[in-house]
Amino acid sequence: MWDAFFYRGGFILSLIPGYFGLNSMLRPEAMMKAVEFPVPTDPQGRKLAFSLMRIYGSRNVVVAYLLALNALNGDKRHMGLGMIGTLFMLVTDGLVSRHLIGGKEWYHWSFIPVYVALIGGLLYSE
Repeated sequence: MWDAFFYRGGFILSLIPGYFGLNSMLRPEAMMKAVEFPVPTDPQGRKLAFSLMRIYGSRNVVVAYLLALNALNGDKRHMGLGMIGTLFMLVTDGLVSRHLIGGKEWYHWSFIPVYVALIGGLLYSE
């Protein structure tokens, strides 16, 4: 019973970065406002900020794709090990938020215990 819970939970959590990634790639200004990053007004600043949001978005789509492939493989160990990378993403994204807007890092860090519990379940459940 728990195997299916951890497996399905891991698959669902693997899709979340893809949603944010697609939104960042297709609507960079809307995503910047959603995460409360300052949107530059000068054309060069906007171009740079939107380009960086698209890079961030493509990173998230690739991570979601790889995690989904691990999930479809059916090996819980691979899935758990792959999800460890998301922990580094969450920590880094929180640090960037703290540096850029002076807070809101817990928007990212609040997911860490959920991922740790799920990774533990994937790696150590029988």
